[in-house]
Amino acid sequence: MEADLREQLCEIMKRLYMRGLISSVGGNSSVVCRNEGYVLITPTGLDKMNITPRDIVKIDLEGRVLGEGKPSTETINHLSVYRTRPDINALVHAHPPTAVGMVSAGFLPQGVTPEYVVMVGTLAVVEFATPGGDSIERLNEGLSRSNIVLLKNHGVFSVGSTLLEAFARIEVLEEAAKMVMAGRFFGGMPELTEAQRRNVLDKYARKR
Repeated sequence: MEADLREQLCEIMKRLYMRGLISSVGGNSSVVCRNEGYVLITPTGLDKMNITPRDIVKIDLEGRVLGEGKPSTETINHLSVYRTRPDINALVHAHPPTAVGMVSAGFLPQGVTPEYVVMVGTLAVVEFATPGGDSIERLNEGLSRSNIVLLKNHGVFSVGSTLLEAFARIEVLEEAAKMVMAGRFFGGMPELTEAQRRNVLDKYARKR
């Protein structure tokens, strides 16, 4: 299981980079194994496109390194989230440029596509804060009301039951932001109505 999770973390970071959601030095991801009391997290200081399973750092739930490696500088945020959200197993942090720029400027897209309604729902937005201290409080407050939080002038933290689910929320958010930006050149992109959103969620629930 641990070997598979290490592979998944590397794959998620490659996807984030290839999709333009992080730079080679930005972003981080982790997954928690609660029964065994450890977290696997991406390392700091390495090219995110070329991280290997051996580079993934194993830490305990207090942040102590189990083995070798230097974990992400945002490890403190990941551990805090896992303590306050026992219902999730994975966290992905990225810097989707269109979404971060748009929301930081004061424009919040919401309910513009079926995927957005299902995967993002209501995006939580919080003011910028440096890692640790205020950022932990703001991040946890945002994640108490949403599964994806955008820190202005910084990036997005997304959680899920799996790494793929957490990644997909960010991908869908950025996709919607690009659609909205393109739509504004042609007079604006309408949001789905409340009835349309309910219908989307109802059909999705039935499918599940």
